[in-house]
Amino acid sequence: MGKDKLTLVAEEGASLSSGSLRLYALPYGCVDLYNYDPVNHRAAVGIMVATEYRRQGYALAMLKALENLYAEPLHETALHTLYADIAATNTASLALFAKAGYTQCGHFKEWLEYDSHYIDTIRMQKIL
Repeated sequence: MGKDKLTLVAEEGASLSSGSLRLYALPYGCVDLYNYDPVNHRAAVGIMVATEYRRQGYALAMLKALENLYAEPLHETALHTLYADIAATNTASLALFAKAGYTQCGHFKEWLEYDSHYIDTIRMQKIL
């Protein structure tokens, strides 16, 4: 399966209406939707890519597949906005989301505890 034909699949019976959902793009990785807000049609997104598939375009392909799936207005859990909270030190993830069309909309000071100190978090957002 090429990056252009990447498909995201949830476990049987799983639904975003429960508040969170993990979608798999095996063997490449998975995308998590969480903090689902059905009233405002938004959710947070997290992405994990298997080590051997990093820096090959699979993460971007998974984000695009996610957008294609949830931007459809007729989908029962259609989303208007996706967002991600990313450690300010995670430059690879910040670059990925920027390349996917997300823009910075927030900066949280000392938001995450990491290695006995606090680091900032950047919120990236995309209107679908």
